[in-house]
Amino acid sequence: MFKEQGKKALTCATGLTLYNLLLIGVYPAISKSEVMAELSVNLPSSVKRVFGVTSGSGIDRFESYISSQCFGQVWLFVMGMYTIGTADALIAKLVDQGTMAYLLSAPVGRLELLLTQVAVLVSGLALLMVLTELGIWGEMALFDIPIDVWPYFRLGILGFALFLAVGAYSLLFSALFKLEEHAILSSIGVTFVFYALDVLSGLNDRFSWAKNLTLFGWVRPQEVLEGELPTNQTVTLLALSAIFITIAGFIFEKKDLHV
Repeated sequence: MFKEQGKKALTCATGLTLYNLLLIGVYPAISKSEVMAELSVNLPSSVKRVFGVTSGSGIDRFESYISSQCFGQVWLFVMGMYTIGTADALIAKLVDQGTMAYLLSAPVGRLELLLTQVAVLVSGLALLMVLTELGIWGEMALFDIPIDVWPYFRLGILGFALFLAVGAYSLLFSALFKLEEHAILSSIGVTFVFYALDVLSGLNDRFSWAKNLTLFGWVRPQEVLEGELPTNQTVTLLALSAIFITIAGFIFEKKDLHV
């Protein structure tokens, strides 16, 4: 499982690195463009917030640019699909295909088996985040863009905590449902609702309350890159992950598996 999921993580990290290389490579030209500076000033604040840009900032500023592009929609999509797909493959897919019988025949308890699968998920997410961060740092050095490394490190930890929470409730659905289809659709559905609430919260100040109902509302890349310490958000996401995994472990240990 480590080998199989590790290959997926490497593939996703390579794709994100190449994508970020293109985005960071064009930034020097964008930062010097008067047209982009004017467009940045004239963009409505609601549009900026949808793309994760603080309303008082311009998208030609590096922190705004990197948070909206390298840590924007594409990053969320790739990380989300990897996390949900991995969580599904670790339990629900094995049960649905009957392969779980081979794992259960080993002389270990179900709880130990689940913790091993959790370790696979955690290691894959950590590998993906580390490679993504190293790729961004290397690309910034390549194009001679000066940065303070620590805010990016803190954002990487927060991003890991966010998708660990997504993976944790996906594991919960994977342990709860008998059919793989139901597990993965539930995970995708909940994640989509969270994302939709986050977008809604940025459309207008009247909907700002919606960010408190979604995991994505606790992750604001630009604010972290500009110096905010996301300690509370990180701890809360890790605590939620622990709760989801504990419930998944209880269900998996007691569940009657027809394999």
